[in-house]
Amino acid sequence: MAGRFPSEWIDEVRDRSEIVSVVSEYVPLTRKGSKHWGLCPFHGEKTPSFSVDQEKQMYYCFGCHAGGNVITFVMSMERMEFPEAVRHLAERAHMPIPETRGEDAAPKKNRDRLYAALVEAAKFYNRTLYTPEGAKALDYLHGRGIRDNVIRRFGLGCTSNGWQSLHKYLTDMGFTNQELTDANLILERGGRVFDTFRDRVMFPIFDPRGRVIAFGGRVMGDGQPKYLNSSDTPVFNKRRNVYGLNFLKGGKREHLRLVEGYMDVVSLYQHGVDGCVATLGTALTNEQIRLMKRYAPQVLITYDGDGAGQRAISRGLDLFEMENVPVRVTVVPDKMDPDEYVRARGGQALNDLGSVDPTTYRLDVLAASHDLATEEERAKYAVEAAQVLRKLENPVEVERFLKRLAIETGFSEETLMEQVGRRRPAKRAQTPVHTPAYAGKNREDDGYIRAQKDLIAMLAIGEKVPRDLMRLEDFTDPACAFMAKILLEEGGDIRRVQSAMEQMEDEGLRGDISRILLIGEQCDPDKKPRLIANCVDQLLRRRVEREIAQMEERSAQPGLTVEEQLEIASMLGQLYGRLERLKQGGSE
Repeated sequence: MAGRFPSEWIDEVRDRSEIVSVVSEYVPLTRKGSKHWGLCPFHGEKTPSFSVDQEKQMYYCFGCHAGGNVITFVMSMERMEFPEAVRHLAERAHMPIPETRGEDAAPKKNRDRLYAALVEAAKFYNRTLYTPEGAKALDYLHGRGIRDNVIRRFGLGCTSNGWQSLHKYLTDMGFTNQELTDANLILERGGRVFDTFRDRVMFPIFDPRGRVIAFGGRVMGDGQPKYLNSSDTPVFNKRRNVYGLNFLKGGKREHLRLVEGYMDVVSLYQHGVDGCVATLGTALTNEQIRLMKRYAPQVLITYDGDGAGQRAISRGLDLFEMENVPVRVTVVPDKMDPDEYVRARGGQALNDLGSVDPTTYRLDVLAASHDLATEEERAKYAVEAAQVLRKLENPVEVERFLKRLAIETGFSEETLMEQVGRRRPAKRAQTPVHTPAYAGKNREDDGYIRAQKDLIAMLAIGEKVPRDLMRLEDFTDPACAFMAKILLEEGGDIRRVQSAMEQMEDEGLRGDISRILLIGEQCDPDKKPRLIANCVDQLLRRRVEREIAQMEERSAQPGLTVEEQLEIASMLGQLYGRLERLKQGGSE
């Protein structure tokens, strides 16, 4: 959603959305001490590790490390982007929503009228299905094995006879021609008005909040187009929506299953295959991939087994890889589509097919296109397969697939490696790892990170911290660096940190920040001055150590004059003296 809301208005939305009240709508909470606890909605658990801090208006899970404030909670639970979550909370708090700037901006009153028209259209289509006019469509759905309870679940319906049935029904309810045109429910041609969809089974398309935003209509015979989909409207953009997301509630799944059509989603659901979604009459888009990523960490592409479906898989794999979203492919055998497969063999049979990684899929497709019984075709296959492997960055993966190619083609791994354009690395003597020194370094690094977090936590709760002794470069932990920029450089406070955190896509970083914001209260008030002093000393020590390393590197450069060597020696002496004083607990 484009556009920006006024920051003061967002602050008010946050203030009027009490986090315990909002979270309790999703998770039963029990108060223990100063916090409320419950089972985490973001991962499966039997013992509550999900805490809500009413005073700070934040949540944090000690199990999966998810964290944030009331807006990020709604973003994660409802899989909404920031503007959508703010709108959702504003509507919950009965706050008027200001118009935003951008291509999707439309007065709220107008959007509400479109939503109302669309939901009434969905009801009309569903009722028509169970009238004499809908007998043909109902027979079609029953013939495809769709039960009535599933029809109700997905809100399926059909158009009635005639060219203006829906138009008359909705205008009688008070909707104007302009509103119905804006919702793409009617069309005007040559001064005549008629329904957009005719003689089709209707699939209402819902947004993740469960609102009807558009329709897909499937022809019942051999007519064309097979599917007719709503055009983009002020409440619908087919590039940025996915069919079936409204049925995916609760915590994140291990994966989503991406299929080609609405009927596939409905049929697979009926046969017990969960987490299925489909695109909306368009080729897969980057926006849809980013949307799916909010629901699951991995996507299984399960397209039709025919040639068109396989070509669509290849295009889809490229897009998923561009977006850095893990993807695998379930290959449906015998050129069947997923709907046909589950009707013939059941949903468990589809799950049992498993999935393959993109490179395996690409090599399988190439191998199937060559007669590997002949030497000439094996050579062609080797050359084409090498082009696939050139895209791999991980040398372990390259070697894994080279072994496969060597078996399939008869060429040596060395020859195939050269065809890929790489050479095996020269063998090097193993350098022994000195475990005690390595472990000590890890402990030292852990202490340095802990010092950063404790110091930022003290800053966040308003403790007196010697800001003049700290620099932004002292904070190397990503969460600490993010917060230090706001708290030190920009002079912000905890509210500014929370506001900036809402715009983050990295949920892990958001969780780390939440934990830091909540740890300050755990420290005994009498021990805070000593804690702050120790943390500052650690930061200063590490800064001096970095300066010593830089100076020693400079001293190793060739061509230094005697004066330069003496100057470096003097500076190193001073730095080592400062470091020794810091180690002994003294100040600089």
